[in-house]
Amino acid sequence: MNISTKEIGYRRLVDLAQAAALDQRQWDWFLKALSEMSGISGTHLFVHDYRSNIALGYREHGYDPEFMDSFERHFSALNAWAPAYLSATAGRVVRSTSAISDAEMEKTEFYNDWVRPQEDIIGGAFTVLARDRTHVTLIGGNVRRKDRDALEGRLQNLLQRLTPTLHHSVQVCRMLGRFAIDNAVLREGMEPEDTAIFALDRRGQVQFANRFGMKLLDDGDVVQQDLRARLRFTEPQPRAAFGRILRDLFEADNGIALPFFAKVQSRTPFLCRTVPVHGAHIPWLMTGGTDVSGYVLLLMRRVLPPMTGQDRL
Repeated sequence: MNISTKEIGYRRLVDLAQAAALDQRQWDWFLKALSEMSGISGTHLFVHDYRSNIALGYREHGYDPEFMDSFERHFSALNAWAPAYLSATAGRVVRSTSAISDAEMEKTEFYNDWVRPQEDIIGGAFTVLARDRTHVTLIGGNVRRKDRDALEGRLQNLLQRLTPTLHHSVQVCRMLGRFAIDNAVLREGMEPEDTAIFALDRRGQVQFANRFGMKLLDDGDVVQQDLRARLRFTEPQPRAAFGRILRDLFEADNGIALPFFAKVQSRTPFLCRTVPVHGAHIPWLMTGGTDVSGYVLLLMRRVLPPMTGQDRL
């Protein structure tokens, strides 16, 4: 039986997507193959943060590195397609004109200073692969305006066909990531169920928080997130201690991270410990761009007061 070149290319994309569930490096090869098969100029996979309205991490193929640097520094927060990421139905491929009309897009700083200088890559499509209360993971690509009629439909159809496989791969990555985090917490002699867990990049941006960690962020008494999704202790002493730890872990040759305490007024303090971890050991956390140096886990657990004689009775 003869198999067409197109079908061979599709099967290769499926194989790469499945492999990426266990090895995040395969996403780079997948995005390259997706770009080649669809004929479009650039493809991307990234995580968008609801709280800060910026991309926390990404992988891409075909974009100019200087433009990706400026996207990371500035234009991510101005992304005119972002509102559609938050409202799009998971698994449904959305064309760029369904996310925002060309007329509205052309009025934005994002278009005039980032999209248009890149050969006017106003066209494209994306699909949401995973969503929780803080992050949305999506994959898509951009198409030059002059190529829209020829290529945008091809990209949409290809993404729609691949979406079930991509969704499954991302779910497996997320599951393995949570297992890896729980194992790291257990190795530190702490229980994941009663520990607030944050996975942070070198800038202190919150890439993951468990249920207890999300509650602390929601309460805002001990820790908060700033406008760039960076974790910030509310009290000066733990804030300074944590800042030193981030610098030591990511910039020093042999950084040593000592435990520290975080306390608000008269409440029971938290014992805070940090654990450096390589990005490859937490597969679903996205790394990309100029920052591929790994992560640090921040573990926070309340320090229980010692039992008195009366408590033991």
